Amino acid sequence: MPRTHLVVRHTTGRNDAPIAVINGFPGLNAMMTPEELLLLSRQLHQIANDARMGVRGMVRYPEEVQ
Repeated sequence: MPRTHLVVRHTTGRNDAPIAVINGFPGLNAMMTPEELLLLSRQLHQIANDARMGVRGMVRYPEEVQ
């Protein structure tokens, strides 16, 4: 399964509410396997948690461990 990376810019919107600008998100009519869907859901969950915790700047999901 090809690993999908999402690059996210964490910033703030109106009233300083957290906003995540996502690059690499699958487009309309994306064909995805159950495994790819689970990976995407984990990535989105982590993005939401990071936004709630006040992360700012560019982050790549999943984060690579070197």
